[in-house]
Amino acid sequence: MRFRTIALIALSLVMAATVAPVHAATKESSALQGALTATDRGATVAVWVVFGEKHAGTGELRAAEAALTDHARARRARNRVAGSLVDAYDVPVSEALIDRVRASGVHVRQVSRWLNAVSVDATPAQVRALAALPGVAALDVVRAGRSPEPVEPVEAAQRTPAPPRNATQAMLLDYGSSLFQNQLIDVPAMHALGYDGSGVIIAVLDTGFNNPTHPAFANLDVMITHDFVNGDSVVADEPGQMGSGFHGTLVLGVIAGYAPGELIGPAYGATYILAKTENTSWERHIEEDAWVAAAEWADGLGADIIQSSLVYQGGFTNGETGYVWQDMDGATAFITIGADIAGSRGILVINAAGNSGFVSEPANTLGAPADGDMVLTVGATDAGGTRGSFSSVGNAADGRTKPDVMAMGVNVYTVSATDPWYNTNSGTSLAAPLVSGAAALVLQARPLASNVMIMNALRNTATNAGAPNRLIGWGVIDALAARNYIASGVGDEPALPATSLVAYPNPFNPATTIEYTLATAGRVTLSAYDAAGRRVATLVDEAQTAGVHRVRWNAAAGTDGRSLPSGVYLLKLTTGDSTTSRKVVLLK
Repeated sequence: MRFRTIALIALSLVMAATVAPVHAATKESSALQGALTATDRGATVAVWVVFGEKHAGTGELRAAEAALTDHARARRARNRVAGSLVDAYDVPVSEALIDRVRASGVHVRQVSRWLNAVSVDATPAQVRALAALPGVAALDVVRAGRSPEPVEPVEAAQRTPAPPRNATQAMLLDYGSSLFQNQLIDVPAMHALGYDGSGVIIAVLDTGFNNPTHPAFANLDVMITHDFVNGDSVVADEPGQMGSGFHGTLVLGVIAGYAPGELIGPAYGATYILAKTENTSWERHIEEDAWVAAAEWADGLGADIIQSSLVYQGGFTNGETGYVWQDMDGATAFITIGADIAGSRGILVINAAGNSGFVSEPANTLGAPADGDMVLTVGATDAGGTRGSFSSVGNAADGRTKPDVMAMGVNVYTVSATDPWYNTNSGTSLAAPLVSGAAALVLQARPLASNVMIMNALRNTATNAGAPNRLIGWGVIDALAARNYIASGVGDEPALPATSLVAYPNPFNPATTIEYTLATAGRVTLSAYDAAGRRVATLVDEAQTAGVHRVRWNAAAGTDGRSLPSGVYLLKLTTGDSTTSRKVVLLK
């Protein structure tokens, strides 16, 4: 496993108080009231302390924007209105308020800019004292959750694949036993076009990550790691610490493994941020505050995609407070609020639906944040595209269709968490990383596409797009069709048949030859855009005849006459009603 180190950016984001309904007579929510009643006087409860409206003046906003990494800035530029890269969510929580909470004697667990809150461990008496503090708007319980644990593998005889997509296209890679899961969502066709997730940053939030020396991780590009459960940088199991690296290892193998002849993950060329957020020491419980903290951290580091196979539901027997199906409305669960804020930063959040199976309407079996408006929720199928019986169903409590899409989650091939071998596991937690990997390929192919555009492309080109429902949503995704749905990453219109477009050399410095073939004569425009969507060069803008055309692009100077920096650029070719694009890389 290959690690790159970078400077950490201070992180913390905020939100004006959006919380569960509070008790009529106090700042405490009804859920917190119940938890306090069930807690012994000297025992502690994990509590959200939410502050009131936060000051976000010009100076604070400038500082927040200055703290963005180049990659985070480019991601926000393609997702947000010009001039609004940052807002109040990006301004840190008041240190005076945090100090006031600490002075009450409680242990501060996490600080959240997005929620404008801190989570603490507090006794019932301390909770009452916190409610009386100036600046505290509300208090609620930190919910417990669990990962959708892998279910028992299905018998191999039931693993009958659907007719492969693009079956006539030669395979670029030897997928071994991972062929089924990739072929079902048309990943081999994207790999054959040269896409592997390069240039895309994916944050994986999970239980932890063991077995880093597994052969399938030999070339894995890891930017940075952090354990939000134990507060260090090691995301594998350590003696005496809480949490397990079993589940996260399986997920990472599915999305990023690379061992030709055995296992190929869709986004094996992407860059990864690994965050251990689940404490598995208490019946596989996890607290949502660690997830939100990790998502904020990933945002500050420029993550394009958050891959999460964790869900927060009820059903615990030791008194911990979870959520009920009526809470899956996109606006109640703190983790869902955090996930939706991540989406508003331009991050594509992809989450497993859960493994709680079917239930009759109006109930659902989703787990937060799968109910989020800005979350692409993934259910599980077998290799033939039929829904796995364990896959959680919607709809969201407010009537929105969930899950969104499906991928193979029955007998998914991945790495072993304990040795250099491989095995199969089942669950929506294995389907979600396949969708995240496919999304990374689409983003690599359409680097100016927003997270909403990619979500819509994956939905609208899936197998059930004409009649989405609570069992399978829009259906099984198709990575190649989703890529073609987005014309160029600049607009959001469905792509029409594209004219061929290549560039060589690629990468280049400082010039490359661009070649394209026109089937018919017509008006042609060829332009280059940087990663923020700005046009940096107009190379062709004229009527041309049918046939092969070539143009030389010297990137030593952009439209303003200055030398262009190293980076990824998008060539966009438009002729008549047809648009196509090609990514090129300038390396100086």
